[in-house]
Amino acid sequence: MRFQPSLWVLACVAATSITISARSAPAGEAFWYGTEMEAPVAKGINDFLVTQQGPLEVLQQSMMTFDNTGGRTGLQRWVQGKTWDGYTLLSSIGGTRTILIDMQGNVRKTWPLFPFPAKMLPNGDIIGGDPTGRLEGHQEMAALVQMDWCGKPRWQWRPNVPGGARQHHDWQREGNPVGYYAPGLKPMITGGKTLILAHENPPQSETLAVSDIMETEEDVIYEVDADGNIQWKWEPYTHIDQMGFGPVERESIRTQKVGAPEGIGGGFPGTDWQHINSVSYLGQNRWHDAGNARFHPDNIIWDGRSSNIIAIVARYDDPKGQWKSGDIVWRVGPDYSWGRPEYSLGQIIGQHHAHMIPRGLPGAGNILVFDNGGLAGFGPLFDGGPAFWPNTLRNYSRVIEFNPLTLEVKWEYALTAPAGDDRKFFSWYISSAQRLKNGNTLIDEGARGRVFEVTPEGEIVWEYISPFSVGPAFGTAVYRAYRVPEEWVPIDNTCAP
Repeated sequence: MRFQPSLWVLACVAATSITISARSAPAGEAFWYGTEMEAPVAKGINDFLVTQQGPLEVLQQSMMTFDNTGGRTGLQRWVQGKTWDGYTLLSSIGGTRTILIDMQGNVRKTWPLFPFPAKMLPNGDIIGGDPTGRLEGHQEMAALVQMDWCGKPRWQWRPNVPGGARQHHDWQREGNPVGYYAPGLKPMITGGKTLILAHENPPQSETLAVSDIMETEEDVIYEVDADGNIQWKWEPYTHIDQMGFGPVERESIRTQKVGAPEGIGGGFPGTDWQHINSVSYLGQNRWHDAGNARFHPDNIIWDGRSSNIIAIVARYDDPKGQWKSGDIVWRVGPDYSWGRPEYSLGQIIGQHHAHMIPRGLPGAGNILVFDNGGLAGFGPLFDGGPAFWPNTLRNYSRVIEFNPLTLEVKWEYALTAPAGDDRKFFSWYISSAQRLKNGNTLIDEGARGRVFEVTPEGEIVWEYISPFSVGPAFGTAVYRAYRVPEEWVPIDNTCAP
């Protein structure tokens, strides 16, 4: 359901399914009927909606405290014969470590790496984060570290600068574009390039295109060689003009402070205007095979949680002069309103883990994304309203797979209200989705650490709820979850002292 916000809708926070997005329906079907109000009236309504204990604040709190686990933990369901069996690697930010479990939910191994995220290599090595020496108030790691099965460091990237690597949210090792199992695509254990998502804070004089009134928390994407030398670098703020923001959206970015709430990594004084949380290569794909140069295997796909954008960046200049390396050559969002091609996707809000399904898996070439819902997006809350963030709201999540050329949704999982033994599906932040070899999808409903495997028909055939927590800041949250094949886990699981 898509409609304009009304005071009544915003107040009904107990409703089972709410979607609110500015200008998301044709004129005449919207609450405000597409008309703009005089500025004082618009400001008065906006202030009522967003003040403390106002309808928007109440709705936000209900989303952030949502819990569908019922206090249960551990293995909840396993329909043997319908699952793609292996081991599941939990990026347990609630437990601040990396945890490997088997299909029964038994812990097989843990590593003292902060999983932001953690991924396994084909020999059982783990790559994750080391926060030692990081800059306080930022969601980032000071080093990206590779450990062997027994926890011995094998490789790390820790630049000798304040905060070190400042790595956050994602990375990829050469050999596999997305970091999870796909037939014939093995990430390299030694050597090779590593794609790394990180932070930087260039002088404010350089980021005036974003904001001239506050400091910005800038994402940066690096590609480094095996020795840690930076071979390529991409900075979003230098390409803001290619991101589809209109004048009101630009004013929202300039004036609205965006960032993680206190207690879950917040504290940075500036604005995290993109909050990129996923970065990967496209890899070999059918679109490039058919001659579409925008989908070059080395091109990079990312998504911005704050902006509702998913985009592809070119790695090389186009021989025909249509773009240069670093240009955005494909994008959905930030506008999903009526009349836009993105309208067919439905409103994407605060999404995570957008990537192209790699070759060798069902749905290869399509984009798979965890569409969180929750709150995100720059622009007015309603036509004629002032610049604001967030201007899109939804109190349930969905996972969608779509064709990047036609924007046709090919598969979707959503559960907007409890149904039988299945619980409403909603995680307002973090989370992930992995396409499995048998066509199932492994979904991490991250806010409460619920990980489950679902068939193409929507049947949940495996479900596990993380019990791991070291305090209230993250609860039992699992940033991401990856299913790895049995052959990647060493048969000898003992380690010499």
